[in-house]
Amino acid sequence: MHGCLNYNPLAVRLNKNIWFYIFVSMYNIELTIREPKVPWGNRILFSVIFSAFFTFIIYFFNSNVLNELTPLDLANVAFHLIWLFGVLIVFILPLISRHYTHFNFSNFKIMHSYSIGVFNYNEKWQNLEDLKYISVFNASNGYEINLWYKKNKILKVFVLEDSNEAFEKAFSLSEKLNIDLLDARIKGHHKWVDKLVYTKTGKIQYID
Repeated sequence: MHGCLNYNPLAVRLNKNIWFYIFVSMYNIELTIREPKVPWGNRILFSVIFSAFFTFIIYFFNSNVLNELTPLDLANVAFHLIWLFGVLIVFILPLISRHYTHFNFSNFKIMHSYSIGVFNYNEKWQNLEDLKYISVFNASNGYEINLWYKKNKILKVFVLEDSNEAFEKAFSLSEKLNIDLLDARIKGHHKWVDKLVYTKTGKIQYID
């Protein structure tokens, strides 16, 4: 049997007197890395877009246009509204949800979760197999920490805004997983970190 399973209740408050509990089976979480809070600008954008969307729906269904549509037309309208809503969810939710990355090093597992206010969504635990190395990469949205595994497959672990914090987290993970660390924070300057020197001195040196 791999690892110890437990059950964590995630409570979502429905009203003042009723609580709804969802029990999620998971491995023990040994480390959680939390990305920065969602900017208020993203939340405002989300509110404006969805307010406009639902205002349009209310206006449309309260107008006289419905009386002129055939059942087939209504079905097409409903389909396109559902499709548009799905597109908005896919593109907008990542902008307003906070991302967490959970690790279970005992069983080489990783899980991503997202939260919006009191609502939480947990993905399934994934296996960390045939790990090659960890890289810290300077991306447009911050410093990405990526896990490279098997041949050239990449698993995006998390993104942090601070360069030094991203390096520290990546180094800690590389130690826990016993794999190499590639420093790619400077574009065009990709170097393997001498982890032994960094452990002893706290200074970053690279392997030639």
